[in-house]
Amino acid sequence: MSKHWEDQFELLLAWLNPDREKAGQKYEEIRQSLINIFSWRGCHDAEDLADEAITRVTNKVGDVAKDYSGDPALYFYGVAKKMIWEIVRRERAPTVPAEGLKEVIAEDESHEFEDAYDCMERCLTQLPPAERELILRYYQQEKPKIRYRRELARRLGMAPNNLRVKVHRIRAVLHSCIQQCLQEKGDNETN
Repeated sequence: MSKHWEDQFELLLAWLNPDREKAGQKYEEIRQSLINIFSWRGCHDAEDLADEAITRVTNKVGDVAKDYSGDPALYFYGVAKKMIWEIVRRERAPTVPAEGLKEVIAEDESHEFEDAYDCMERCLTQLPPAERELILRYYQQEKPKIRYRRELARRLGMAPNNLRVKVHRIRAVLHSCIQQCLQEKGDNETN
């Protein structure tokens, strides 16, 4: 896990409450509320979306916390609302008819998907083996997500919430690594 991510997460907890234990409770309450919000809006991957909302807030907490007044939970809910708008906008976007798909793919020479996949593979290999195995196992879809992940947490001897936090941190490190890799690939293509 990167030092930057740890610092941001510590800032987030301090923003939620100066008492670390109360901050952890507040974090879990907010996370559960986010899951409920996404579920009520019909999002099938509510847990992942809640984690993404938390990641977005964590990445901006240094700027937000110093000027924000009021309950921090409301800021999280605002981020969730914007994410739902993004989802709706994506779903309403016009789609390419199936017969035209081959032509669109043939015309696209950017190889963005291949680059992203290559970067993901490279970044996965840079993770410690235990973290790599955990993140890969966490996103397996053998059973319904919730049941599978609860079982995984039980097998690892940890609470489901602890597992989610650990995976969230690993995912943030992967995201950062992938972004950096894609940036490097983009820089190499322009040179």
